[in-house]
Amino acid sequence: MYIYIGREATVDVIQKGRKNHKNLHINASAKATAAPPTQTTASYSVFNVFDHVCKIPRIDPFSPDVMAIFEPPKPKTCTDQPGLFTVRYNKHQKLYLLRFNKSLFVELFPSVIHYACVFYEIISGTSDKPIWNKGSPFTCSDRIVPRSIQGIVVECFQLGNRSRVLQRDAFSFVQHLVGRNETNDEKRSRAYPSVIMLGIDSMSQMNFQRTMPLTAKFVRQPGWTEMLGYTSAGDNMLYNQIIFLTGRALAQLQHFCDMAKPSCLDALNYLWNHFHNSGYVTAYAEDSPSLPFTRKPVDYYLYPILKVFKEIMEEEGRGQGDSDYCLGRRESFHYVFESCLQLVQRFMNETHKPLFGLYWTKTFSHEDFSAAARVDRDFVRYLELYREHGLFDKAVVILFSLHGQRRGPLMRLASGFLEERLPMLHIYLPPWYRKQYPDVRNALEVNRRRLCSPYDLHLTLKNLLVQGQSGLKFNSSCAKCQSLFEPLPVNRSCEDAAIPEHWCTCDSYVQVRISNVLIYWAKTIVYRINEYLASHNYAAKCVRLKLAKLLRAERKQIFDDDGNPAMSSQRIQTFRIKFVTRPNGGLFRATFQTDSQNHVLVQEEFITRLNSYRNESFCVSEHVAQKFCACFEANRTFSIDTINVNDPGTPC
Repeated sequence: MYIYIGREATVDVIQKGRKNHKNLHINASAKATAAPPTQTTASYSVFNVFDHVCKIPRIDPFSPDVMAIFEPPKPKTCTDQPGLFTVRYNKHQKLYLLRFNKSLFVELFPSVIHYACVFYEIISGTSDKPIWNKGSPFTCSDRIVPRSIQGIVVECFQLGNRSRVLQRDAFSFVQHLVGRNETNDEKRSRAYPSVIMLGIDSMSQMNFQRTMPLTAKFVRQPGWTEMLGYTSAGDNMLYNQIIFLTGRALAQLQHFCDMAKPSCLDALNYLWNHFHNSGYVTAYAEDSPSLPFTRKPVDYYLYPILKVFKEIMEEEGRGQGDSDYCLGRRESFHYVFESCLQLVQRFMNETHKPLFGLYWTKTFSHEDFSAAARVDRDFVRYLELYREHGLFDKAVVILFSLHGQRRGPLMRLASGFLEERLPMLHIYLPPWYRKQYPDVRNALEVNRRRLCSPYDLHLTLKNLLVQGQSGLKFNSSCAKCQSLFEPLPVNRSCEDAAIPEHWCTCDSYVQVRISNVLIYWAKTIVYRINEYLASHNYAAKCVRLKLAKLLRAERKQIFDDDGNPAMSSQRIQTFRIKFVTRPNGGLFRATFQTDSQNHVLVQEEFITRLNSYRNESFCVSEHVAQKFCACFEANRTFSIDTINVNDPGTPC
């Protein structure tokens, strides 16, 4: 008999660990700073976190069931030609130089005798929105890029045949800031470290090791710490991103403004605002929009420039039939990491002003859990370039995600629950910082195996500002959340870390036999889905769903102080089920509670979709409704062929 907690772990290992812990009472005053309780050899190998309250299993990234569905992706490039144009930065002139390789042109296009090249300049427009000027002739091999230019698109075509574009490329630029106070910058640099955050969407701890082994090896070097207890606090990227950037959940912001209106996002206070107020140069870059700002939120905001690139190059196509992966001749993520490289090149050594940069990539990791393997080598190449320009000598660097894969084949495995909820988080402290703040280095090592959340990561970033400015204080919406630069308490619960029940990875569940009562409860969950759609006026647009199959059911285990299974005093039980609906073939996971009268207590945010709803939800725009709704107009295309509704579920 096995307890399902994300991987196979025997009951006696868990109960033995609980009984060992019973005798390890820790003085309350020392609880926050003490090292984790003595653990058995089994607990070290089986768990990421193992204490009285929280036990997060350790998953083998290369287990046979995962490797059976993992196929290294085929190479995917956006062009088969080297670039005719390159950009170099002249650190003496502090200007960019656009260079044309004429000999390469002759090599690539030997039959083209007469050709011309033009460029499109992207400059700041009204309301901080960039605009572009129509192409002008490019008449020389090298061209200095004026400081007013944010980006440029260069195009070469055959004379006499304007429609034959030989090559088109795009470049963005991190230009010199106007109005800086160099004296104040120098003073700030003594107190504040630069901060560079590199984010990869939908990347779990396990999938990071599986798909990006070269990058994983890079972050095992001295100075890096992996936070093994880092857990998502909600369903999707936006939910966790708002928590990470503002320190508040979406529900806490509803009273402030209507999140459906784009201007609402402009009114919120983000991490970069605090860093800007402390004298930092701020940057935010992403290859696919997640926060649609209407105003420029930072000093260097890349996505509006990429949007203009798309407008100019749209007739060129985006490559390989993928609307996001390619932008012109290059993979979209290259623009993000090139922008980071330019920031480091320009300001890491050119000025004393500290930097705060958030660089987020989505296009190579969101849809296919194996696709990140394509970019592993490129990612390490950028990290090496950042090192050459001194980033790791001066800056705190954070490599992170906000959740793992939420849909697709991984969700059908026993480990899928943890793949979704355990994103990767690696924190690097530069040598000078480790020397100046040895307590921070020690705290990270202690916290490595303690439960934490995006709320804690938010406070960690603010902690860097508090260290450099005595008397600075920040309020927190989470009373028991705290910076990772201070030791987290042992026996920390998901409630302490503001992680809802449905997303909690600490608890152990036991698989139970599917009974008529459980099927009735599953039907009740589907009824609640339909009720949600009707209450939000979607009943006329969305098909009424029915339960097709209950695939798996698990019951949360509660233990007494002696490590024995127990029942809550209110006789409330918590269940987790996986089920399929018809006619749309929706695969769902739900966490709910039952009382002594068999009443079902469930929240719609605790019902998550595990497979893609593709275009079946096109008739609604609200996120919760999208995962539930199957539009009437699309019902002829519904299929449940990919879900085996006769499958009793993955065995423990």
